[in-house]
Amino acid sequence: MTKQPVILDTDPGVDDALAMMLALGSSELDVMGICTVSGNVPLDVGTRNARGVLHLLGQAEIPIFAGADRPLKRDPVFATEVHGKTGMGRAALPEPNANQQAGRGVHAVDFLVQTLSEQPGEVVVIAVGPLTNLALAEQRGPGVLQKAKQVIVMGGAIAEPGNVTPVAEFNFYADPHAARRVIHSGAALVIAPLDATHQVMLRESDIEERIAPLNTARSQFVVDATRNMLARCRQIGREPMVYLHDPLAVGAAIAPELLDVETVYVDVETSGDLTLGQVVADRRDAPSKGRLGTPVDCVMRVRAEAFLSLFLSRIFSLACLQI
Repeated sequence: MTKQPVILDTDPGVDDALAMMLALGSSELDVMGICTVSGNVPLDVGTRNARGVLHLLGQAEIPIFAGADRPLKRDPVFATEVHGKTGMGRAALPEPNANQQAGRGVHAVDFLVQTLSEQPGEVVVIAVGPLTNLALAEQRGPGVLQKAKQVIVMGGAIAEPGNVTPVAEFNFYADPHAARRVIHSGAALVIAPLDATHQVMLRESDIEERIAPLNTARSQFVVDATRNMLARCRQIGREPMVYLHDPLAVGAAIAPELLDVETVYVDVETSGDLTLGQVVADRRDAPSKGRLGTPVDCVMRVRAEAFLSLFLSRIFSLACLQI
């Protein structure tokens, strides 16, 4: 089987780590590199987390490319109240060894531009953090994102309420200008918004009954990493669960048959005290020329149980249990 080359662009908090585990546990994908960006945590923290996750997975040979340490225009925002100060909940990642690949000092934007330019139509970019690196790559080389085979983005909300403001999802809120630039880039874009990611979750019972009993370094990491999120759910009076936001974007690359996609005309609000980062979806029954925004394939429905089974089987495979 020919593996699909992918670049994972991420801001390693908890669900980003789970997305890395899924990508690296899927034989369909060849992860060429991990790009990091400011988002859930500051860039240096996220980059350290990415190294630690690769070390945990026994794949320290995969290079990491640190990218943008702040959004294009707005002040940085973080989500440490959700992911914890370290971004990994209450988990302690192993210390990477000194020989671990660190992208050879290459900036994430340079890596994106060079790789997509050298391998047009071949590489899938999976972006699960704010889209700053991708927007800067497009700024550096106009049209470069069109050279990707596909750009899969976790971000935005179409009809679902936001998760950081009433109308905005965190990644688009953290850098709305970058999100708008990527949406208008002309790339072969697929967006996994909250409408889809809120359909897939690890409930506390899943963690207690299906993950904790495995009693491995990998399962213990998931248990410890998700404790903060479960506690926050209880604090705000919600059922304890962890949404699989970022893993679902990886799922779009490995099992698109589990997802139902709808083409929606969308744009992103880049100003407004109440609407910053909101995805404005024009779903009017009108001719395409009269609609706002640009047509984008958006994941709207998920075969949730099938995806959860896929997710658990990939990150806790027999090979993984030996780690």
